[in-house]
Amino acid sequence: MELSIFYMVYFVVFPFFFVNIFVALIIITFQEQGDKVMSECSLEKKERACIDFAISAKPLTRYMPQDKQSFQYKTWTFVVSPPFKYFIMAMIALNTVVLMMK
Repeated sequence: MELSIFYMVYFVVFPFFFVNIFVALIIITFQEQGDKVMSECSLEKKERACIDFAISAKPLTRYMPQDKQSFQYKTWTFVVSPPFKYFIMAMIALNTVVLMMK
C-alpha cells in the first residue's frame, strides 16, 4: 500500500508541480522581457495604457445555434452544461486510474 502511494505521489503529483513551476518561470521571463521592451520605447503613459488595453482585450463571442428546435442546438446545450463537464472530468480520472492499475 505504501509503495502504491509513493508511486502515485512520485510519478503523478510531482511532475505536475515541476511542469507548473517551469511554465510559470517561462511566463514570468517573457513578461519581464516584454516590460523591458515597452519601457525602452518612447511612449507616454496613456499611450502605453492604450496599447496594454488593446492587447489584453478579448472579444466576447459565443457560438450558439439559431434554430432552437434543431438537433444541433440540443447537442450544444448538452455539451456546454456543467454536468457534462463534470462527467468528462470523471471519465478522464477513471481512465487514469484504470491505466495505473495495468
